Amino acid sequence: MSNAYIYIFTSNTFSQQDVADFLNKTEGIDNWFYSMPNSMFIVGNVPARTLSRLLKERFGEHRHFITIISKKAKAGWMPKDHWSLLPSEDA
Repeated sequence: MSNAYIYIFTSNTFSQQDVADFLNKTEGIDNWFYSMPNSMFIVGNVPARTLSRLLKERFGEHRHFITIISKKAKAGWMPKDHWSLLPSEDA
C-alpha cells in the first residue's frame, strides 16, 4: 500500500532535481512531484524513517522533515492535477 509523504529540506549543496533523480532510482518510490521550493511530495511504500536514512546517506546531513500525509485530512492550495497524485481513502 502506498503512502504519501512531504519532505521539506534546507540545502545549499543539492537541488530538488538532485532529489528527483535519486528518487527515480529508489526502489519502493512510485511517484514524486514538487510545486513549492525546498519540498517534495513522495508517494511509495518506503517508511518515512527509511526515506530519511536514504536521503541522509545520499546527500549527507541536512535539516529535513518527512511526514505522512493523511488520506482523510489534507488541505491546501496546489494545482488541481497535483491532488490526484496523492493517494486518497477512496483509492
